[in-house]
Amino acid sequence: MLNPHATEAMKSPDRPTVLCIDDDPLVLHVYRELLVPQGYRVCTATEGLLGLEMARQDRPDVILLDVMLRGLSGYDICRKLRVDPALGDIPIILLTAWDHPSVATTGKAAGAVLTLRKPADAEVIIAAIAQVLGERNGPPRGRGAFCC
Repeated sequence: MLNPHATEAMKSPDRPTVLCIDDDPLVLHVYRELLVPQGYRVCTATEGLLGLEMARQDRPDVILLDVMLRGLSGYDICRKLRVDPALGDIPIILLTAWDHPSVATTGKAAGAVLTLRKPADAEVIIAAIAQVLGERNGPPRGRGAFCC
């Protein structure tokens, strides 16, 4: 059963939905506080499998996905999303504290469109979401960004 408090508001065609999957509730709170004022509807999940179920039920416009999750990794969740015919085209932005050159390559191979380093500036996250939704061109800039 899904947490009724995990969704900010009912789905609205004029408000793109961002599903944020991270095992740290504080990080999810920060994403919500950042994205709701920008006009996004925000759904959150603290586990990868819960995030998959939420994506199946709600079909978000974009997914922010932490790489280091308990249980299945963000890479694993990304791969599961990509093989699901109903979810395979949703843009996925990976976020990670790992500072290794292979992170972006592994993320791209798993199906992510971008990989951002945590902690990423608010402007970087907003620009990345806008970019993958086609709202603005160009790679995200600022501290904490690296693009695959």
